[in-house]
Amino acid sequence: MTRVLVIGLDGVPLDLITAWVQEGKLPVLKRVMERGAAAPLRSTIPPTSAAAWTSFMTGKNPGKTGIYDFLYRRDGSYIFYPNNARQRDGRSIWNILSAANKRVGVLNVPISYPVEPVNGFMISGWMTPYRAWDFVYPPHLLTELETKVGPYRIYPTETFSERSKETFFEASDRLLDQLTKTTLYLMQRDPWDFFMVVFFDTDRILHQLWHYLDRDHPWRSADGATDKSEPVWRYFQRLDDSIGQLIEQAGDDALVIIMSDHGMGPAHNMIVLNNWLLHAGLLQLKNSALTLGKRHLFDGGFTLRNVHELVDRLGLAKHAEYKALYSVDAILKILFLSFHDVDWSRSKAYSFGRNVGPIYVNVKGREPQGIVNPGREYEEVRDEIAALTREWTDPQTGRKLIGRVLYREEVYSGPHLDQAPDLILLPSDEKDKFFGLADFGSNQMVQKMYRYSGMHRDHGLLMMVGPQIKSGARLNNVSIIDLAPTILYAMGMPIPQDMDGRPLVEAFTTDDSEGRPLLSAAPASLAQEREAVSYTAEEARQVEQRLRQMGYLG
Repeated sequence: MTRVLVIGLDGVPLDLITAWVQEGKLPVLKRVMERGAAAPLRSTIPPTSAAAWTSFMTGKNPGKTGIYDFLYRRDGSYIFYPNNARQRDGRSIWNILSAANKRVGVLNVPISYPVEPVNGFMISGWMTPYRAWDFVYPPHLLTELETKVGPYRIYPTETFSERSKETFFEASDRLLDQLTKTTLYLMQRDPWDFFMVVFFDTDRILHQLWHYLDRDHPWRSADGATDKSEPVWRYFQRLDDSIGQLIEQAGDDALVIIMSDHGMGPAHNMIVLNNWLLHAGLLQLKNSALTLGKRHLFDGGFTLRNVHELVDRLGLAKHAEYKALYSVDAILKILFLSFHDVDWSRSKAYSFGRNVGPIYVNVKGREPQGIVNPGREYEEVRDEIAALTREWTDPQTGRKLIGRVLYREEVYSGPHLDQAPDLILLPSDEKDKFFGLADFGSNQMVQKMYRYSGMHRDHGLLMMVGPQIKSGARLNNVSIIDLAPTILYAMGMPIPQDMDGRPLVEAFTTDDSEGRPLLSAAPASLAQEREAVSYTAEEARQVEQRLRQMGYLG
């Protein structure tokens, strides 16, 4: 039976790695690409970690998993809570393998908290509450790691700023070293059939430092001729060495899959979709004195974005990011213009979500104060919004902002389709990104990007190497949902009938693939077990605060 090692590099595009490989900077990944197969890997819509990693682990599109973004709207409210593994519909690849008595090890995979019992071990990753202690299965493993390897951290200890960039890179290196040592210890600790680890810090570094790689980025207007890329590729050289150690530990007979959940590219502007909905009359505010006062302050520049920028200038980002309590965010909700100030009885649509532009119709029977009737009126409202977006231009430059409008049924399918955005707006220029999961984070419809100089792209990377893989195999139109069935195929396991992805049989050697019939198993749904709420109130507050302070919520 084939053993499989999956190495996740969150947010890393193939073209970036290919350029560094050609320059001789990444010798391990160069050997992987020469001996195996590589291709761009299409992400989910939106190409964000919560949706993408969930689709990876289940082989299903978000319409079947129910995970569309970092947050979800709780039934009966316009309040949004962090998603987590128990919100997911669909069995994970490690759950399927454990049930078949395969030994698995799962380390640092985003949105895998709360951990599930497996035949082996599991340590959750990004989206774990910051102060959680129950992120390890079996629980005693955490004490063992701290004794044998040292203190274990999920999250970094520093936020990037030009004033303290050396401290930031040192902290990133320490986190990389810790994760590498922990992974090697766990790979050696017990025999395994499937092992997976995700290096999430790659996403954070590329988000915050893309302008170090891009001389044409607007943030580089003063020093565009200077090559500032070295600190970034130096980190990736350390990562390349770590990957080499893991591949060596896995052994020559293992199938190694290196992949990312989405790509990354330059981000120049942010589009604030709820401001456009206000301008178009599709979203209405209350006429109360409190809301009118907050709107006046909002128009004058009292916005969440401006507070974030002030915190950054004062050098307080580290403390805000890691130590601020949710009560601070609750106060901001009261002080700043927010969904608390929306008159839902007069509002047809609203938006929350990141990267692409999701629009939700305020539907009767679905939203608590919905005013749009399902059926014909719903379709008329969607068509009206789609038509309006085609005429939406940047107020400052006059350029067209929206390149394409997708209806949800064009993108998703499955039992959770009703939770999907009713419309999805794609920008004309991919350097424009929609602003966070904040209600009204800025008082402008289009504004220069801040905090992050890089944002997500639709394609990450896939590399496969091992004695089972054809060297130079052509992989076309590969999606993140294809990896779970491919892993099952490689391990000789039946593929559940309701997985949307396909096994990448074209990557395997002829001799190897001839003995692997495309078996099918019963559907891998967990719909009946899906819980409405699984974070405690305090945990949800911690995760939401962390997402907000990291910039994921505006």
